[in-house]
Amino acid sequence: MGDTYQERINRIQTTVNHQEPDKVPILSMIGTWAIHYAGGTIKEMEDHPEKEIDYYCEPHKKLYSDVTLSAGCVSDAKSAECIGSASHFVSKDGATIQHKEIAPMEAGEYQELIGDPEGYIFNKMLPRKATKLAGTTAEKYAAIKDLVDHWKVKGMMLGQLKEKLKTDYQLPVIVGGVAYPPLDYIFDYLRGFKGISMDLRRNQDDLVAACEAVQPLADILLGFQEETTAVPEFPFFGTMMHLPTFLSPKQFEKFFVPTYEKQIYQIHKRGGKLIMLLEGEWENKYDWLNSLPKDFAIGILEGDDIFEAKKRIGDNITIAGGMPMEMLKLGKKEDCIDYAKKLVDELAPGGGYIFGSSRELLSNYDVNVENLIATHDFVHKYGVYK
Repeated sequence: MGDTYQERINRIQTTVNHQEPDKVPILSMIGTWAIHYAGGTIKEMEDHPEKEIDYYCEPHKKLYSDVTLSAGCVSDAKSAECIGSASHFVSKDGATIQHKEIAPMEAGEYQELIGDPEGYIFNKMLPRKATKLAGTTAEKYAAIKDLVDHWKVKGMMLGQLKEKLKTDYQLPVIVGGVAYPPLDYIFDYLRGFKGISMDLRRNQDDLVAACEAVQPLADILLGFQEETTAVPEFPFFGTMMHLPTFLSPKQFEKFFVPTYEKQIYQIHKRGGKLIMLLEGEWENKYDWLNSLPKDFAIGILEGDDIFEAKKRIGDNITIAGGMPMEMLKLGKKEDCIDYAKKLVDELAPGGGYIFGSSRELLSNYDVNVENLIATHDFVHKYGVYK
């Protein structure tokens, strides 16, 4: 008999608390790759939303996992299409969903954003970013109706997918709510790379104040209605970091940390935990990771030396990932298994380690499927705590 849904959750919770579970937990991050593995296309899934359930179940028929990062396709080009925005679109080869930077906020508009963030974003920014929201009242209403209808269907499909993963595959989804850092929000939707790069030098006070101003909007995603709202111990909240890897430690502490930490401690005081996709390199921010509440955070490392990270931050946060995507794509199966063994041998003792790929799988070309399945099977059988 295979492992049960609750046994897998217990496995995750135990290792995140830096105790040794029965086995090393295994995380799958299958992104838009799952669609291609299942023989589908992103366009086909957009036209037939019910196919998302089949596409995101198919990999788990052969790929052993204790937990998966998310249910379904997180990136959503259809939402952008509904309102006439080019911010998200399907790549020419149909393999991935791409993000196009559309950041039309001018530096001189910071005071408008700070003074009335909701009014500024909904009345000025959205019409600039989405052509269907800049038309007549009837056109705006039609676009918003299309968007809401799409979200209703999407939400229903994701709910059914989670239930099917639970009942048919005994597979939990690790991310529930979202913690969206206010600086990343401004970077992603309002100012972009060019604008933020200038603001970090020339508009520092405005940028700090803007992060504070948009904090309530970002907090909506947390779903905390009251001060006493409790959250379940599982699933965890998730953050996909965007700007931090481009920030110096001083910039990170000044612009990113203050508002993001407010979210962190809201989650912590309610009994929740946080999983972060630490994109790029984070070595110069290890002091901050060590300042977080112990046994609270899980960091999926992308560009860091994971063995060094385990020594320097592994007593405070849980380390996740480690299996190089390049090796999974181009390496020999035997070499992949040898590396997976090294990861388990050096990172698993004492708990605090979750095995997985170094990045989320997005394209059909990202990985050799045989290597991926082989490493997961190996860790499942080998990574038993004695």
